[in-house]
Amino acid sequence: MPGLTVHVGLTGNAADALPRPAGFTRAMSRAVNKTAMQTRTAAVREVRAAGYNLKASTVRKALALTRARPASPVATLKARGAPVPLIEYDARPTNAGVTVRVKNGRKPIRHAFIATMDSGHTGVFVRIGTGHKRLWKRGRSRWSGLPIRELFGPSIPDAVGNAAVQAALTRLVGRKFPAILAHEMEWEAKKRG
Repeated sequence: MPGLTVHVGLTGNAADALPRPAGFTRAMSRAVNKTAMQTRTAAVREVRAAGYNLKASTVRKALALTRARPASPVATLKARGAPVPLIEYDARPTNAGVTVRVKNGRKPIRHAFIATMDSGHTGVFVRIGTGHKRLWKRGRSRWSGLPIRELFGPSIPDAVGNAAVQAALTRLVGRKFPAILAHEMEWEAKKRG
């Protein structure tokens, strides 16, 4: 999955139209970086507020920030990652299967189970096929419930790409960036004056 990308900063005609007083490029890159960092923090908060029951640390790890430089005043926030294992969505075993809280409430998954593999990985699984198979191991017969398949929920890029999350991040950038840029320009002017 390629992931979701959010750009913070000005490019093209918008960047060329701005006046460029002394120190503008440094102030611009600092403002873009501060806004991008606040956007990353807000993305974690908004994903959780949109109802995705993920740990903040899980969301934060999937967000990579490429910082702006004076030569390139654009910061990029990329959300990458594969679908998240359902065990991360507060999975709980029940008599009928497993319940998970993926988004807005707890949902049952019938016939699912939680298991820990030999590798130490714990996940939510379901059996594939119609029945158990008889296996012979060391001269003894036993029944196997294999094969099994692990279940996954939405990925972090899907959660960040949610319309409500995107709208909140767009509003945040539109509100914060001009104020931060004005502050950085004022600081640059005081430094030079």
